[in-house]
Amino acid sequence: MRCLILMMCWLSFVVQAEPVRLITVIEPPVSYLDSHGKPVGFAVDVVKAVQHELGDKTPIEVMPEARAIYIARTEPNVLLFSFSRTPERENEFYWITPLVQKSWSVYGLTSNPIQVQSLEQLKQVTAIGVVRGDIREEWLNNLGFKNLSKSVNHQQNLDRLLAGRLDLIAYESQGIRHLLQEASLSLDAVRPVFVLQQSDVYLLMSKTGTSPELAERWRMAAEKIRRSGSQQFIAEKWQLQLKHFQEMDTDIQNGVLVFK
Repeated sequence: MRCLILMMCWLSFVVQAEPVRLITVIEPPVSYLDSHGKPVGFAVDVVKAVQHELGDKTPIEVMPEARAIYIARTEPNVLLFSFSRTPERENEFYWITPLVQKSWSVYGLTSNPIQVQSLEQLKQVTAIGVVRGDIREEWLNNLGFKNLSKSVNHQQNLDRLLAGRLDLIAYESQGIRHLLQEASLSLDAVRPVFVLQQSDVYLLMSKTGTSPELAERWRMAAEKIRRSGSQQFIAEKWQLQLKHFQEMDTDIQNGVLVFK
């Protein structure tokens, strides 16, 4: 019995000692960089709360989506957020905890009278802006879209839309609002043209070379944060902040921030 206890303690120490890598992408207001270049946002606050529960002090890296998802698919012990959970990705990763629920849409200039009633009509549009490595690019590619124009980030897509170089861009309401306000542009400059899909967004962990024990340790810590009400508190704080500063309405479901 004593040997068994010692073995369990040793295994626990090994799991705790495994170094992890924490990566996020620019998806305001869930995760973005403040004026000092530090990661901030609702998801950043939740992940930091999970880190505190585990006594983990790993710095959060920020990088383009294509590079982030590649690293998470090919390297061990990588924690990644905030990425959508899809059937295609289901067996690729350990899904640690839900963070956000949101809808994807395509957006056009308000001055552009373009109308889209179906995905088939959307395939006839000349150019739809997507971000390389973004889930919306992956989703539209899987549906056979041939009219996608790729950018490095969503800001670049918005700039190209405003300059008339794109007909539509694939994004989400809260991201569009954030980018427009950051650029001191009217929220009426663009409008949603067609709703694509609802998305559940998670903190996830790579499977390649990652021990199930390590993933379970992070999952249990995240679950504790949710059950204790800490994630609910963080969500309520961001809900008030987004309403006050960005006039953005949200709901909260068990600590998950739901964007309308």
